[in-house]
Amino acid sequence: VRPFNDRERERGAKCCVCMQGPSTLITDPHTGKEKTFTFDYSFWSHDGFIEEPNGLLVPEDDRYADQRKVYNKLGTEVLDNAWDGYH
Repeated sequence: VRPFNDRERERGAKCCVCMQGPSTLITDPHTGKEKTFTFDYSFWSHDGFIEEPNGLLVPEDDRYADQRKVYNKLGTEVLDNAWDGYH
């Protein structure tokens, strides 16, 4: 889940998505009905970061998934498989 853009913030948008482990939960803002989707991984990047002057988003808590966290979860395995000849 990405951070809100300026337009969404100006309109007072509310986040209707949350991550719970490998699951992504979406809540219909009108009915409150929830739908859960389960994946191998589910990463949160909506908030929980500090933006540095150079634009880099640095985690402020364990929930936020920056590029390093995603790479550590997925990238090393993908590269290992590629070196082993898997596509």
